[in-house]
Amino acid sequence: MKTNDILSMFQSNNYKLETVLAKKKFSGDVKNLLLSMLYKISTSYNDYSNIKINVENKNEYIENIIKIIDKCTKIELAKPNTEEGEKLIESHELCSVDTISNSIRVFPSERAMLYALFKMNDTKMYLDEKYNIIRIALPELLNEGRDINNIEIIRDFNAWSWNTIPSEISNIDCNLIYQNLLILLGFDFLDNWMKQEYQKELLEKFEDKLKSEYNPKKIEKLLNLVYKIAIIVCTQRNKNEKARLEDEKSWDEKELKRLSDTQNLVAELTKVKKEKGKEIEKIDKMLNDQILLAEEFERRNASLSEYKKIFNVSNLAGILKKERKKALNDIEDANELLDAKKYIKRKEKLEKNLDLLKEIKNDRNKEKYKVELQKVFIKCLEEKIEKVEEVEQKKELLQFLYVLRYYNFIVYDEERFIKDVEPLQDEIQELIEKVISKLYELKAINSITKDLETDIKIIKPILETRIMNLANVNVQIEKNDKNIEVEIYDGDVLELRFEIGNSKKIEIKNRKKVKVFAK
Repeated sequence: MKTNDILSMFQSNNYKLETVLAKKKFSGDVKNLLLSMLYKISTSYNDYSNIKINVENKNEYIENIIKIIDKCTKIELAKPNTEEGEKLIESHELCSVDTISNSIRVFPSERAMLYALFKMNDTKMYLDEKYNIIRIALPELLNEGRDINNIEIIRDFNAWSWNTIPSEISNIDCNLIYQNLLILLGFDFLDNWMKQEYQKELLEKFEDKLKSEYNPKKIEKLLNLVYKIAIIVCTQRNKNEKARLEDEKSWDEKELKRLSDTQNLVAELTKVKKEKGKEIEKIDKMLNDQILLAEEFERRNASLSEYKKIFNVSNLAGILKKERKKALNDIEDANELLDAKKYIKRKEKLEKNLDLLKEIKNDRNKEKYKVELQKVFIKCLEEKIEKVEEVEQKKELLQFLYVLRYYNFIVYDEERFIKDVEPLQDEIQELIEKVISKLYELKAINSITKDLETDIKIIKPILETRIMNLANVNVQIEKNDKNIEVEIYDGDVLELRFEIGNSKKIEIKNRKKVKVFAK
């Protein structure tokens, strides 16, 4: 986008914000902070979009922020170096938000303000109770991942540089998994899916979308790892959920033990069917005979306290119908377990639940699962490359190269980015080599030495730099007695210098700058 267009867009959005602020009784400091925040977003968004690819439309993002500000009745700043300010810093969120009164108390920084505004407008995702094991853990993980993602534009970008500080990310694991899913599914699907109102089949839509675009077996493994990590992250900080899942685990273990003893199970189910059949027969007789119904009314009330007595015979008929329905359900449940296919399905579900529930006390497995998850994720990215359509191949692969560079710099833990995680390096490098090779075939990358293997060695380190626009990358090489000396430039600014071996004795033209990416 041209500079004049950016300026015009900023002035338009700035005018909209000033119009909203004119109606508000916010302090001058609050208004200035909001204007400063909008300016930083406007000037950084194009770089952010170019680097990350999977982002919301800029105008929609900014207009949404202005709408949230318009919704706020009160925004106050907490003074730094005070007890209140220190508490907000310790919370990582740097704000307190009341969604009932639409009021915000926030640490005086653009990042904290943006986070507070999105928290004000948070639309939480919920899962139906049938997803019993993950219905709390998965939404918690994804909701927090989205909150972290929403402020990345302010947190990591400042109009001329891109920098990520792990300590500024409130939950690294939530962010990592959210970014994985964002890359696999794209912004539009993931955002719209998370904003949907309560639906019974919500999780199926998510799983079906992934399985329609990637190998279903890989997705099964990927989702199993996502769910395990979600349970670990959730139960580490949510004691109530940990207690609930421990109860669930205890019940599932007993039920699996019951189902595994097939001889006793068949005898038990046969007995249940017989007893419940007699119960239904007895209830039917009473419902069709007013004398029997009246006798039952007297019999039951004789043993009930004054406050629990059945009001009249009609009420008893209603109670009996409910008891009959429950007896029928018990028979139906028994029949299902006596059906071989349904029995196996029920047993497999319990085993699957228990596989997830064992993570309540195995949080040491989290690191292993994170590595496994990234390995499956990288395999899915390989599929994504193979499915790139020929018509848009050059454009899509160049964008994919940006995605891989962004992925390199996703925070993995407090000390490492993805690119620094040793067990993942071989897979990532192989994937990068595959994309670069395809771009060479399409002549989207200029030849540097006329030897593909050597050129790949020269280009790969570029994806470990934070150069804002890869189109500006120039390479200059020079051969010495043993190696090739490589200099990577962002335009005319030297960004990186390294050497690679010259075992093939590649002939090169010394000291000549080459633009890496063709127009």
